Amino acid sequence: MKMSFRNIIIIFLVALLGSGLGTFGVMSYYNTKDGNAKTSDVVINEVQYTNVEKSDYSKAIDKAINTVVEISCEVKANTQGYFFFSGGTTNATSNGSGVIFSSDGYIVTNAHVINGLVSEDTLQVKLYNGKVYPAKVIGSDTRTDLAVLKIEENGLPYASFVDSSKLTLGQDVIAIGNPLGLGISCSNGIVSALEKEIYVNNVYMSVIQTNAAVNEGNSGGGLFDINGELVGIVNAKKISSSYTAVEGMNYAIPSNTVVRIVRDLIENGYVKDRATLGVKVYTTYSYLSANGVGISEVLEGSSAEAAGLKANDLITAVDGTSVSSYADLSKVLDSYAIGDTVTVTVLRGEETLNFQVKLQAATNN
Repeated sequence: MKMSFRNIIIIFLVALLGSGLGTFGVMSYYNTKDGNAKTSDVVINEVQYTNVEKSDYSKAIDKAINTVVEISCEVKANTQGYFFFSGGTTNATSNGSGVIFSSDGYIVTNAHVINGLVSEDTLQVKLYNGKVYPAKVIGSDTRTDLAVLKIEENGLPYASFVDSSKLTLGQDVIAIGNPLGLGISCSNGIVSALEKEIYVNNVYMSVIQTNAAVNEGNSGGGLFDINGELVGIVNAKKISSSYTAVEGMNYAIPSNTVVRIVRDLIENGYVKDRATLGVKVYTTYSYLSANGVGISEVLEGSSAEAAGLKANDLITAVDGTSVSSYADLSKVLDSYAIGDTVTVTVLRGEETLNFQVKLQAATNN
């Protein structure tokens, strides 16, 4: 039987259409049941994630972040002098961080965050949940750069402190604070050095070094371990001789020091069991006179008064160790206990004199 070319084309198209309809029918059968789409039988080429575990960092941050607060206050700040004009002071806003020490509203921060506080009326604490509270100063200790604030609230989440003497080099840590006053944020790093001695705010301090990123505003915030427990209070960042920030060299006050000082500040308002001479001092720097620690006031009834020290005396040595700054004097006295007697060498006018001073406990003066 002869078939024309036209008929062959028609048969081919009909067959092609039939196969297409058959395929559609098969897919419709498997994809429908009782008129409803049955997508469970269709293989979809996409990855589905199940049972995703949080990282150790996430768990630590979840535990710790609610214990860190933002602090702001108005302080007296020095202004720069130019040419023949001397500098002065002006009011400025200080932004810092703090860590909740107890559920009843005690908060630890750095002393330098509130240094020069104009008025407690300007002091505010903002919790991670956004609530803002007025705060008052319970006590401040410039020697350790720690201060305690109090807000009127109960049931607060508070930090868990660990034994900082058990820290190891290289262990993971997380810094949580209020950098640049822009709100709470986190950074991670390691413990880079232990018992690092630095000179900050005119005081020698033994601190933890970390490469976790911190900036202005992180001061008073927490340095936490991978379990979300506090190992230190952030207080300083290395600055080069050209006054530029050095990355990866940041410091925190060890938790063991923090707990001891904070408890003293809460109980007494000052650090009680610390050996002192019983004088108020200032550091002198002059090309026209000897460097040393000047006595601005001898406290009434103090050991220094009994020994014969006077205002305007210049302390140049303690037990033969030269001192040329308040930091030097503090470091020397830290090696003695209350009741120890030391030889204090002073310059009074042109005369060098030695006095035997029995060290006394610090007072709130």
